Amino acid sequence: MRTFDLAQNNSEFTADELARSDIRNESVLESLLHANPQAILDEPVFIFGRQPAVDTGILDLLALDQYGNLLIIELKVGQSGSGSASEETILSQPQNYAQSLESYTYDRLDGIYQDYREDIRSGRWAISDAAVPADGLQSAFEAVFGESLEPDEFNPDQRMVIVAEQITSRTRRNARYLLDQGLNIQCIEIQRFNSEITDHAVLATNTVVDYHLSRVRPDRKLNPIYPDVVRDLVERVFPELQSVVRVDSHETAFQDIESHRPHLRSKHPDHPDDLVYTLYLRPVEWGYVIVAMDYWGEDDTTLDTLRRNAELFEEQGFNISQDRKRDRIVRTNWEVDSTDVLSDDAFLEEVANEFVNLVKTGHDVFTDDGK
Repeated sequence: MRTFDLAQNNSEFTADELARSDIRNESVLESLLHANPQAILDEPVFIFGRQPAVDTGILDLLALDQYGNLLIIELKVGQSGSGSASEETILSQPQNYAQSLESYTYDRLDGIYQDYREDIRSGRWAISDAAVPADGLQSAFEAVFGESLEPDEFNPDQRMVIVAEQITSRTRRNARYLLDQGLNIQCIEIQRFNSEITDHAVLATNTVVDYHLSRVRPDRKLNPIYPDVVRDLVERVFPELQSVVRVDSHETAFQDIESHRPHLRSKHPDHPDDLVYTLYLRPVEWGYVIVAMDYWGEDDTTLDTLRRNAELFEEQGFNISQDRKRDRIVRTNWEVDSTDVLSDDAFLEEVANEFVNLVKTGHDVFTDDGK
């Protein structure tokens, strides 16, 4: 995995290769990912336990995905099959943990979350209280993912995520075999580099064993995923937004196109990195199609700026929440009760126009181009 820092000298870019910096020990890697769960997978992840004990041992990190499945995250510095974690144990340990956790009810998972909250409050883990956004696991899940689950909808499946600085070829072969046998296993390489130009560390990630999210999407999710609809909407909005958000091509304009909430992240240097523009295509389950601004950061300054400009958003027909801190802070929505609207050209054009309006209004607020 080679990583470069692009520096501009007059009109030319120079690519300086960053120096690899070995991660000292597993505690450091655990802390890095604990504070930055978005680096683990290319999907939302909510960590709710660090070093929780089960009857087969002590996990590194325990998390939930957007469907309520458990994510059992096993970490290893250096190569995946070296040191204390042999090629056998690097894969067998998370399987043992998954077997232990398979029968866990919501109450037992909430117990892990309560212990985790107490560890954070006591200072055991150096991380913000924002990591535990509510008193109970059910409310915390809703705060993170923007939708609710009933207690009996937690833990429908268990997913195993192996994270190492280098995934060996043997680990890859073994993991792919287990994947073919029906186990939900992913292997992620995460390496740290030092930049002399920007004087800070850079994390680079690479998913080497993966599967489609349809594999772990519970049957209760009544809405299909709509990549064709999203591509249609992207093609409608891209010509209007390319110069605004400074995205190179319509193929890369949206992220998570296969998820229930594809989003656009502006590349404009003045725009907050963690403020994204999201499409919620959930007509069957929610009864709505939603265009929204979501905030995935922790800087209250961004939220304060949004709320100071509430009148501007409202003049454009958008609703702005005074208490939400993450999802659907600014939004407009359409009440619908079937997927038929997603093949209605006039409806899609209306959604596209509102999305363009929201993005441009956001840029008016945050960037020098709009002021």
